Amino acid sequence: MDTPPTILILGCGYVGRQLAQSCLTNGISVKATVRNQGAANSLNKLGIDVVITDNPATLEQAWLVDCDAVLDSIPLSYDKQHQPFQTQNDWVHALLDNMPKLQWVGYLSATSVYADSGGSWIDETSTHFSDSPRGVERLKAEQAWLTSSAPAEVFRLAGIYGDERNIVGKLKAGNYKTVAWQPAHYSNRIHVDDIVAALMAAKQKPEDGRIVNLSDDEPCPHVDYVCALADMIGAPKPIVLTPEEAKAQMSAAYLSFFQDNKRISNQKLHQDLLPKLKYPSFRMAAPHLKE
Repeated sequence: MDTPPTILILGCGYVGRQLAQSCLTNGISVKATVRNQGAANSLNKLGIDVVITDNPATLEQAWLVDCDAVLDSIPLSYDKQHQPFQTQNDWVHALLDNMPKLQWVGYLSATSVYADSGGSWIDETSTHFSDSPRGVERLKAEQAWLTSSAPAEVFRLAGIYGDERNIVGKLKAGNYKTVAWQPAHYSNRIHVDDIVAALMAAKQKPEDGRIVNLSDDEPCPHVDYVCALADMIGAPKPIVLTPEEAKAQMSAAYLSFFQDNKRISNQKLHQDLLPKLKYPSFRMAAPHLKE
């Protein structure tokens, strides 16, 4: 009897867990790495074989040998508050040496690799990359996979939202602050269900070296997004600040999340993987969001 396909999800967090559940539903066995016992216990309850580690190079060959797919969803080294860490360049080759059946790799990158475009559309051919620490680290991780011997592709994710990962609770609590830039600054987002659908489609129709933006059909200014969402869920209207007021009231780190101005093209996503999204706009998702 043939063994079932098995995917290894590295850094199995929010997106990884949703993908794992979809894989299990479709008869695909799942193995995963996490960084703490609490996360491991939660995944074990779903029937997922879990190892706790920060360094995939330490995974044993006997545990890896039956895996034919990998999703790398490990958080940025930049996000680890300058603690010791291993980057993809440190462990990719060691991992691949222990995976003789590997047929597909997906790396979850982010649209933060792109520099501010002044609101212009950005597609996967753009080489106008950000020099921010986040953008630089993402590109390094992408290249570690794309230049390896693995059949790897990269998915650049816009802002992720879905059940239990959204701003519904903050909006309902009131006093949510946003910024009205002049001219307007565009932001981008995508529902986790559409991310999972895209990954499942890519796994079925792999293309070595492919890079795909995962973003929905409606980039819009963050101020428009939060005001519309608040109205749709019956939350208090957000407090809209001028840029000058925002600089006085918000930390530089927090304000940086509002400052980028770019519109992410998802034409390749539609052409290659998903002709239609489940949630082409947050407006379709809003009535169904759970805090």
